[in-house]
Amino acid sequence: MESLGPNGQSQRLRGLLVVVGLLFFILFARLFYLQIASSAHYAQKSEENRIAQKRIKARRGLILARGANGVSEILARSRPTYTVTLTRSKPDNDARAVEALSMATGNPEIRYTRSGRTVRLLRDVDFTTVSLVQERLSEDWPLDVMVESERDYPYGSLAAHLLGYLGELQEEELQALKAKNYTPGDFIGKTGLEKVYEDLLRGEDGVAYIEVDAMNRPQSEFPEREQPPEPGADLVLTLDYKTQRAAERALSDTMTGAVVALNPQTGAILALASKPGFDPNIFVSFQSQDERRRLLQDSSKPLLNRATREHYSPGSTMKMVAAVAALEIGLLDTLGTFPGCGGSLRVGSAVFHCAKKEGHGVLTLQEAIEASCNVYFYHLGQSLGFKAWREYAERLGFGQPTGIDLQPEEDPGNLPTRKYYEDHGGWAMGHMMNLVIGQGSLLVTPVQMARYVSALANGGYLVTPHFYGDTPRREYTGISASTLDKVKRAMRRVIYGSRGTGRRVQIKGIEVAGKSGTAQAPGRDTDAWFVAFAPFDRPEIAVAVVVEGGGHGGVVAGPIARQVMEAYFGKEPEAEVAADSTDAAREEGPTVRLPGVKAGT
Repeated sequence: MESLGPNGQSQRLRGLLVVVGLLFFILFARLFYLQIASSAHYAQKSEENRIAQKRIKARRGLILARGANGVSEILARSRPTYTVTLTRSKPDNDARAVEALSMATGNPEIRYTRSGRTVRLLRDVDFTTVSLVQERLSEDWPLDVMVESERDYPYGSLAAHLLGYLGELQEEELQALKAKNYTPGDFIGKTGLEKVYEDLLRGEDGVAYIEVDAMNRPQSEFPEREQPPEPGADLVLTLDYKTQRAAERALSDTMTGAVVALNPQTGAILALASKPGFDPNIFVSFQSQDERRRLLQDSSKPLLNRATREHYSPGSTMKMVAAVAALEIGLLDTLGTFPGCGGSLRVGSAVFHCAKKEGHGVLTLQEAIEASCNVYFYHLGQSLGFKAWREYAERLGFGQPTGIDLQPEEDPGNLPTRKYYEDHGGWAMGHMMNLVIGQGSLLVTPVQMARYVSALANGGYLVTPHFYGDTPRREYTGISASTLDKVKRAMRRVIYGSRGTGRRVQIKGIEVAGKSGTAQAPGRDTDAWFVAFAPFDRPEIAVAVVVEGGGHGGVVAGPIARQVMEAYFGKEPEAEVAADSTDAAREEGPTVRLPGVKAGT
């Protein structure tokens, strides 16, 4: 075997040196990359493992009503609650931490998800549990106590249907709201103003930074790096607290129905009540699951906002529509008469009745509104015709949404068209007889009725009912001031006339105008209605009341309207004005039901 010469050895040594040099170059290059070029990246990774972020929940904004002497009443606020949380690490370690909490609290059903770094385990816990976690468990396990805000409604069911309620985010909702920084376990407005103004009320959450050990247990905080939360905006409503409270008390818990009170000039809602009601606190309490289940299954539908979502036949409160239409087109004036009321009117083979069996005799338009004579309006409906009647009903806001700022969306009611009747058995004059006195296929909501009486009171403008913000634009109906003045004077006679059906609504020192209604409804006694406004010369409040199965409007719904207005004007409740005749208690009688037409549907 030949040995290498000096030259060969030298070449081999140089090659070895090149290889070693290359290896050292690669090593230094890697070290340079790790320590210099990527130092910031790895420092961040290290800090992420060492520093945990903890969300600081923003305070949800207050919802307030207008109170006495300029002091607002809080209808919805937030109270602090304690939540036990887990900072996730390894799955086995998380499971052991949850098991330790379960054993310590005696709660075997603690469930948690693997989504998110911080997981809520127990919410709305008592101080005993807080102490247990902080003094016994947090040293060994990545458990902590978070202070959260829980919605609180201090007056319980008061104004529940307009306030709405909160609910925990569902998975499908969370996917749609990721861009707005919602996280699992957050609460969000589900109905009412809580939903409409969710973005305004919720605020912006803050962030706290905490140093954790290898087991994700909190070690120390970094207050200088904290990003404080921005609280949600407060919502100061147009609602008048004492008027709302009076509406809810007058519409007692034994009744089913609704009350709506508006400022007729602006549409600002002064009161909105629906019965039966509910306590929105049970939707945010983790201790009220059984109550929540019973509420959802209740056949009386306490969650239904009857002021905006239920529709009714309005009965004789609708008679002013025919009066307006007849005066506007010149069909008659306030002294116009028809053949005297004998208690009924035959139209073809059908007989339509008046409430007063012996009849009212010959009446003028204003007298007919005062006494609520059906037969007068049957004649008027025949002369007026469906087209003209429907035009003015539409002008006064029926068959269309009012634009009220509430969720779920309001029911638009039903203002039937000729096509509607063609699709439901055909048109007959009997349909006109029903419509002119607010029966048949005509359906309205209480909030529509409040806007309707507001338009009669304010000079012919349709307002937009609202709880918050700038006053929306009003829409002019085109009805003349002269016509409205005549109709309003007739409505005043309903309260103060000798045959008025609304004499129980008189308020000492306040001049009131109104109209009663008694409407057939399927499957129950007649619904009681009353609409009113006051003061007569410069209206400040317009009210609509309906009581399902209540009977006569002037007897049942009228006193409720009076109590609401008394509260608004700061009047002490007075004894009811007794009726001098049966006219005040016996109002609109039943209509006949035509083939294929159900009264009140």
